[in-house]
Amino acid sequence: MRFIVNLPVAFWVLFVECTQGQKNICKLPLDRHVYLPTYYFKEDLKLGTRRSYSCLPGYRQLADRAVCTQDGWKPDPLCSEILCEAPEIPNARIIGIQKQNYRISATVQYHCIFRPELSIQITCNPQGQWRGIQACTDGTCQEQELKNVKIIFGHPSVTVPYVTGHVLVFLCSDDNMKIYGPRAIECQSDGRWSKPFPQCRGAVQCSTPTKQLQFVTLLNEKDVYNNLDILRYKCSSPYNETSGGALMCQNGKWNETFLCTSKTCPPPPYLENGDYTIKDQTNDGITVVHYTCQSYYVLNQQQDNYKCVNGRWDTPPNCLKPCEINEAVEMYNLQPPGEKLYVKHNSKYRLNCTSGWIAGDVMRSTYVDVQCSDGNLQIDKSCDIKKS
Repeated sequence: MRFIVNLPVAFWVLFVECTQGQKNICKLPLDRHVYLPTYYFKEDLKLGTRRSYSCLPGYRQLADRAVCTQDGWKPDPLCSEILCEAPEIPNARIIGIQKQNYRISATVQYHCIFRPELSIQITCNPQGQWRGIQACTDGTCQEQELKNVKIIFGHPSVTVPYVTGHVLVFLCSDDNMKIYGPRAIECQSDGRWSKPFPQCRGAVQCSTPTKQLQFVTLLNEKDVYNNLDILRYKCSSPYNETSGGALMCQNGKWNETFLCTSKTCPPPPYLENGDYTIKDQTNDGITVVHYTCQSYYVLNQQQDNYKCVNGRWDTPPNCLKPCEINEAVEMYNLQPPGEKLYVKHNSKYRLNCTSGWIAGDVMRSTYVDVQCSDGNLQIDKSCDIKKS
């Protein structure tokens, strides 16, 4: 008699050893989940014949091998169904009735106790393991080692985890460094900070002014001024009705312009990162100008002309800084551009998540839109979920 079994090749292999002797002692295994290749039955099974067995997909063998004895197979060739045990996830609650075991492809939904609005679905894979599990924290946020960054508000008096609602405010420990990232973050109910911790790097300095120097003499001129350094100047004729003054370098900008006056109109106010075009003038000096910003800088207000009336100029505009997108975005698990890139004030730019990460929003995005605000790159969310 010939048995024909048309079943797929499986992956669990069971070796069978038989000793020489009587024929037909070892019968066909009764377990229907044991796979036996058809060509094995061209001859009668007998003692002394060696055979390999497999389990069908979704099942695993219960023993390493079976031996053909006078009493038949020892132990019986059996296969057990691959199941996932009930998931044990700390600080989580299963949605629905929890079973002791789940079959392959079965799904389970749960939510974190400290973040009940987030529903997470996991699936039992063919290896008997859960796919898609996300950890649920106990609702506290952990500290992080900070370099060149100090906490100026919100640090606890003792070293303990931060509780929900705890706010931290940061500042660079070196006044000559610039902060990248948020200046304040809050501990959320899911144990994550509202935004990643910031970084401080690079020097914050002011360059020597290069415009309107025909009206002033710099008294302590140098190439670069550190944060909070003072630049003193003396006014030159005919704008020396005011003898002179001082400027202070604050966070990479001069806090004032040169203040030199005369009975007529003083020079037009200096515009940092910009320039002016003369629109009208008299023998006594310039009376009307038009301001523009250098490349990538944006005027904070649109006004065609600025006038001098009774020796006083209209308040000049400001040139809002662009944002450089560089390696600093890697702290948010975002891919930096391949070359130096600048984004104008109030403009947005899309950055992709680094490989293996997605953004933890409702849509589970693979990208984040960042926005520039006067030289500060606003990153409201990060790619903070590891793909399963």
